[in-house]
Amino acid sequence: MNARQGLLKRYMALLKMEVEQTMAYRFSFFTSFLAQIVKTLVMLAVWIAVYQRRETVAGFSYSMMLTYLLISQSVNNVYGFMNDAERPISKKIRQGTIGFDLLKPVNFVTARLMENVGKTTLQLIFAVLMFLVFKLCMPSLALPQSPLMALLFAVSLVAGYLIMTFTSLISGLGTFWLMNDWGLRNAKNAIIQFFSGALAPLSMLPGWMQGVMNVLPFKGIVYVPTMIYMGQYDVASALGQIAVQLVWVVIMYALTRLTFGLAIKKISINGG
Repeated sequence: MNARQGLLKRYMALLKMEVEQTMAYRFSFFTSFLAQIVKTLVMLAVWIAVYQRRETVAGFSYSMMLTYLLISQSVNNVYGFMNDAERPISKKIRQGTIGFDLLKPVNFVTARLMENVGKTTLQLIFAVLMFLVFKLCMPSLALPQSPLMALLFAVSLVAGYLIMTFTSLISGLGTFWLMNDWGLRNAKNAIIQFFSGALAPLSMLPGWMQGVMNVLPFKGIVYVPTMIYMGQYDVASALGQIAVQLVWVVIMYALTRLTFGLAIKKISINGG
């Protein structure tokens, strides 16, 4: 029991350290968050222009699209713009410090996850504040239909976060082979932005493309939590979607551990 408590303390120390480090570079943090707000306002202006000539688009009324846009962007902001597990892993490899991390008495993958949780904790706070500001400015922005749907939304949000983070970790571990994270990180970001529903509801896409997205894990990152928030799933359907998300969490975690096992066999220390 003491050993488990000691391990938990180590992971919590990593989380706390990441929070403190993020706040130490708060100018960068705030400017990144401001950029996300500007992006949301630009997307809002585009959809306002679209709805000037029509009442519905692919079954979405203006108020529904407004809610989808602001919730999906809030979700995306919670674990999107700073979810860059690739950067620290790539930095450790380039600087030759990765060996020290492998010698530490913590699981490498879990340690990176806890560091990411530290960043995400701050993002969650500011995403909630941003949502409240939008709610005050736009009273038509809907709230969850019931406390139960709000709870299901929260569970789905956590599951989506884990899918996102494990995807980022897999991308970051690819640096063991490429020695640079830039290409992988940008490719991952582009894929997730499109396939997660962060840019537009996936139900607006052609049927064949929706079929492709249904067999990928990425819709569980933004689209599923947002649709649960909007009440577009009944309780049974929402539970089914969350179950699929959790299956993908297990799969992505297993793939992350597999990739890590292969990566450490390829380790090549540069500069250290």
